[in-house]
Amino acid sequence: MSKYAENAMLIMRVMRHAQAAVKSRFMQQVVPKKLTIVQFNALLHLHWYGGESGMTIGELGEHLGLAHSTVSGLVDRLERDAWTIRRKCDTDRRQKRIQLTEKSQQLFQDRAESATDFWHQTIGQLTSEEQADLIESLTRLKQVMDKPIWPSYDQLHPRDPRHVKERLEAELDELVHAKLTSIGTRFILAQMAEQQNQHELAAYLKQVASEEISHANQIFKLLGHEQSLKAALSDLIRRDRVALEAVLDLVEAAQVAGHKKSLELLQQITQDNKRYKRWFSNMFKQMD
Repeated sequence: MSKYAENAMLIMRVMRHAQAAVKSRFMQQVVPKKLTIVQFNALLHLHWYGGESGMTIGELGEHLGLAHSTVSGLVDRLERDAWTIRRKCDTDRRQKRIQLTEKSQQLFQDRAESATDFWHQTIGQLTSEEQADLIESLTRLKQVMDKPIWPSYDQLHPRDPRHVKERLEAELDELVHAKLTSIGTRFILAQMAEQQNQHELAAYLKQVASEEISHANQIFKLLGHEQSLKAALSDLIRRDRVALEAVLDLVEAAQVAGHKKSLELLQQITQDNKRYKRWFSNMFKQMD
């Protein structure tokens, strides 16, 4: 191994250790407070940008890059644990602004003192000359890394818009099929929740499934997969026929295995599927 490679590995090892030390110190401050990283990040933005007036849900969402509903739930949990408080806006009484509580203010005061102590115990162990030499060396290393003499990845692999478009469409197609699976799962869970008298949970699951259906339809439109209702129904009948054949194979297997409960369930599914087929076939014939 060349001397350059050995030195590069040593530099990267030192950087990893330094990053691990900083992260460990950060977690020591956050974890005992029972804050998640996202929650702490929200408090940081309120501390940096909110000032005395605080921020609205929308403003905080823009800073964090999160949806309004996500930020609302996040603030609810912070308020529950007394990290934030909602107050009516002086200029618009319909709006509420999120402000830090004394508990949060104390957190950042303690954190500043802790950070000072951390740097004193680490960088502070170097002499002034050593610190100056380290800063100079790291600055020079940054300059070298900012202007590499080798071609970039994008230069070696130019992005073909057509390829990117094909990749995007493939990933959208994969996403929509994942959503279709999720929709079915949510409806099944909703039915289970209703059977256990968890009606609020069932309502949420149905609502999310309904929204997922809307998302799937929009993705189909983007991909140009829109079909006439009759064509879509024809495709459904065809796929149901294939599914029925698979169920009949399972019925035969259950009979051979002598598994009574499976056999009864599969026979019921078979009868239901045949009924669905008759319904949709009749509707298909009646369509223009």
